[in-house]
Amino acid sequence: MDYRFYSHFGLGGPAFQFTPAPRLLFMSDGHREALAALEWAVLHEPSGFTLLIGETGTGKSTLVSAILVRHYAGVRIARVSSPKLGFDSMLREIASQLGIGVRPNKSGMLRAFDRFLAHLQRGQRVVIIVDEAQGLNDETLEEIRLFSNRGRVDEKQIHFVLVGQPELLRRLARPELRQLNDRIGARAALNSLTPREALSYVDSRTRAYGAGAAQIFGRGALSYLINHSGGIPRRINVLCHNAMLIAYSAGRREVDLFSARVAVSEFENLFAGVRPFARMRADSARRRQRFLRAAAPVAGLLALGLLSFGVTFVWASHAVH
Repeated sequence: MDYRFYSHFGLGGPAFQFTPAPRLLFMSDGHREALAALEWAVLHEPSGFTLLIGETGTGKSTLVSAILVRHYAGVRIARVSSPKLGFDSMLREIASQLGIGVRPNKSGMLRAFDRFLAHLQRGQRVVIIVDEAQGLNDETLEEIRLFSNRGRVDEKQIHFVLVGQPELLRRLARPELRQLNDRIGARAALNSLTPREALSYVDSRTRAYGAGAAQIFGRGALSYLINHSGGIPRRINVLCHNAMLIAYSAGRREVDLFSARVAVSEFENLFAGVRPFARMRADSARRRQRFLRAAAPVAGLLALGLLSFGVTFVWASHAVH
């Protein structure tokens, strides 16, 4: 994107990126809880499994990226981002990231992992983050459960963090995955932003590049964009970016309500071409109703502050080890 686009609004760079941006991670109470869940998984969780659930675009990958750029003493971390690999290919990907020599077959790979684990000092652990885990088939999930048992019998050396959409939670509740579900020691659910949090989110993104949200978006325009976002950060990014682009193309210094309406209309029309229009309208109407009810207490208020994700963090103390 031409730098003039950003400078037109007083920004020094892309405030609304569509990929995870750990440098734009601001620590609200809710966001801190989600990050704490992941850090607990990396450093302490004894069960062997942690679950992070959230709808598409709520910020799961951003949280994972924030963990990956940190350095934890005694922890080796690997990340698998393609759930369609299958277990054997997954083993090779993990081995490559951990510096374990790749073997030509599964039995050779398992022996290589056993040697690697045997050389770890007491208290050291391997953490494997599996992104988009709802895409794993049942066979691979069972292989992961069995693989997590490798290493010393008196110390859990391998820990998996399964990151996925709510579909994964429903699948784990099925009888055939009961053994894996019982092993999950900590569970975190990442929710959509509230209207107040969404306003703060937009302001935190723009201030990171030199301008407050109120300098870029008209009050009515920003409220309109947020009301149609459903509180999903990725959708907020897309709508805000597109509304800015429309205003820029028209030579406007501020994103007005007209630009916001056009951005939302184009976004919703794009989705209408992907799935049946009637279903899209019904889903959109339900989301908007719920969101507007939540927005009522702060209607017309541009609350400037830190980003905050809604998080539910559940400790499952009954996990089977």
